Amino acid sequence: MNVEASTSRNAFATSVASPHRLADASRTADAIKRRWRQGETPDLNEVLSRHPELGRHRSIVLDLAHTEFEHRRNGGEAIDAETFARRFPSLERSLLLLIEVQDLLAGDPDLRLLQEKLPWPDAGDDYLQFHLITEIGRGAFGRVFLATEPAIGDRQVVVKIAPSAGGEAEVLGKLRHPNIVPVYSLHEQGAAGLAAFCMPYLGRATLCDVIDDAFDAGRPPHRAQRIIDAIARANRNAAGVDADLPTKILRNGSYVDGVLCLASQLADALAHSHEHGIYHRDLKPSNVLMTSEGRPLLLDFNLSIDSRLPAWKVGGTLPYMAPEELVHLVDRCPESGASLYDPRSDIFSLGIIVYELLTGRLPFGKIRYDCGLEEAGRRLHRQQADGPRPVRSFNRQVDRRLSRLVEQCLAFDPKRRPETARELGSAFRGELKFARRACRWTRTHRTVTTIVAAASASSMVAASLFFFLRPPYSERELESGLACIARRDYPTAIERLNNSIVANPKSSEALFARGRAYHRQGIFQAAFRDYSLAHQLNPSGLVDACRGYCLSRIKSHKVAIVTYNLAISRDYDRPALVYNNIGYSYLALGQLDDAERSLLRATELDDGLLAPHYNLIVLSLCRANLGRKPSDAAFAHAAKAIQLAPSNAELCRVVAALHATRAREDRSQAELAASYVARAVEAGYSPKIIQSGSYFSAIQTETGFQQALTRTASTATPATVSPLVDPLDAGTPTP
Repeated sequence: MNVEASTSRNAFATSVASPHRLADASRTADAIKRRWRQGETPDLNEVLSRHPELGRHRSIVLDLAHTEFEHRRNGGEAIDAETFARRFPSLERSLLLLIEVQDLLAGDPDLRLLQEKLPWPDAGDDYLQFHLITEIGRGAFGRVFLATEPAIGDRQVVVKIAPSAGGEAEVLGKLRHPNIVPVYSLHEQGAAGLAAFCMPYLGRATLCDVIDDAFDAGRPPHRAQRIIDAIARANRNAAGVDADLPTKILRNGSYVDGVLCLASQLADALAHSHEHGIYHRDLKPSNVLMTSEGRPLLLDFNLSIDSRLPAWKVGGTLPYMAPEELVHLVDRCPESGASLYDPRSDIFSLGIIVYELLTGRLPFGKIRYDCGLEEAGRRLHRQQADGPRPVRSFNRQVDRRLSRLVEQCLAFDPKRRPETARELGSAFRGELKFARRACRWTRTHRTVTTIVAAASASSMVAASLFFFLRPPYSERELESGLACIARRDYPTAIERLNNSIVANPKSSEALFARGRAYHRQGIFQAAFRDYSLAHQLNPSGLVDACRGYCLSRIKSHKVAIVTYNLAISRDYDRPALVYNNIGYSYLALGQLDDAERSLLRATELDDGLLAPHYNLIVLSLCRANLGRKPSDAAFAHAAKAIQLAPSNAELCRVVAALHATRAREDRSQAELAASYVARAVEAGYSPKIIQSGSYFSAIQTETGFQQALTRTASTATPATVSPLVDPLDAGTPTP
């Protein structure tokens, strides 16, 4: 029984990378959990108020929430899982499932032994040929990590570690489909009883994130764009995620159309799998990865079986198991040697996923595990026999024909379900034809249609005059969206701009404005998509500068450099900004000479811009790591930067490090280094972090350095320096 829940080096390299990267957030979370174990009262909401950067990492917040729940329950507090999970609306479903899953694991001695006795690696470990950054998922049979592969240029990958990963890797190796996650490689560690297989890192978003986000207001959304927005929010601050353009349906269609687009692709992936004799057996939202452009990918074939082998082992996740699978779990009487699995069981599970996407609910009601796994299975089996609640009782945007198709997938008798996944995929695509979409809209907007028809005859003249004088709807919504951006109400701005773009998909101004709203929220993949659409309609230097900035923020540095150069070729009016950002991307790529040329060009164009001076100091420190002494020019840039931002804690620390590197040969520099350390500490920088920095090893024993570390610190949050310059901070932008 698979009860897996989806929870999805160099000291100054951090100056180039994002200050709130996942590895840093993981270390902060680990420190918080240690304090909780040592007696500090756990309060995740209070933690998030002190460390807002953690809120950017869904898997970390989910883990901390579950840790708080366990700590309070183990301390004797009478705490209800559902009540607790409601404290975190965007995580409610995933958190509740995680709590229930961990309870089930604790009650199964075999699974508990599997988790406790095997030598599982932890985040931060070097395992086989991978460096494990952070754990992003855990289940009964494996753990999933975000990792890098140092031997291949620190390529970011996902690594799943399990007692017997070879079976799953062998299964996935047979399947080549755009909606099934590919496998790069399989690695065995026989002595430890573990194996790992490596997959591409495509972001952290799953269908769980889509469902949680789409129904956070308790009702179905109207536009398919909500799916893309949910993916972008789940991938916020996720480095290295490609930012491709979604399909037209996901950009401009209704939410129901968007669900059908996903459902048809998943059905096609299942059909491909079934036609190769492989059944998934554990379909659920957390096993569907969502790429940035909204393409669903099937994951986790660890319970899959080959049709040529006997399927005596029962597998799946309770809410998504078909009745013919469920009966073998609750009765525990499989026929030895007989094939129990029917491919239409996968169709049943897919039907539940589509139902949940359309309604935000499970079709047979909530499942309670307090009675034990087998009894919970029996209750669910009885509910399945009674049939699902009609889809339309929860979402009136779904017409009766589509509702019947989804409910047919959930038939108790497999013979009443669609015969094959290929047939089901064809049926879903049929619902996306223009005539069906138009019919669905008309039937779900009967009141509007009737009112318009009745009023048109008597008010045609007046309405014609009114609409002739009134600005078009797309322009009104655009103006409303721009006003929302001006008052920093970005979610409302996106809603208004969505309406404008649906009414006029060729409005480069509306697309650029929506890109700005995403940009200001830190949702850079979505911002890049909109900027790219605006670029196709109306290329400009500003649009290219914004596209490049988004690419830098998601660490697609090579493409960012090309895009920045396009901005320069189009005579963008702030070239110093662009040259700095090019230098930053070269610096992140380790191309120090190219970085220096671009950064020096930025200072030539605008000597009052702080970022290039700061980046040139960081570049000198990177060269110091390679054995090169800092040049006099580096100290000139340090002096200019301090002149521009004399009280900036991060800048003072970096300048102190620069002087400390020269103190190895010139002891007079130790005093200067100590003075900047004192300024950094007084501005709020952590003395412990400074003391641990390798650049200060030459002055560790100096009295001045030790005294600087004891200076009274400001209670304000220490100021940082942004190595990138945001084009949107250059005034009110127009494409």
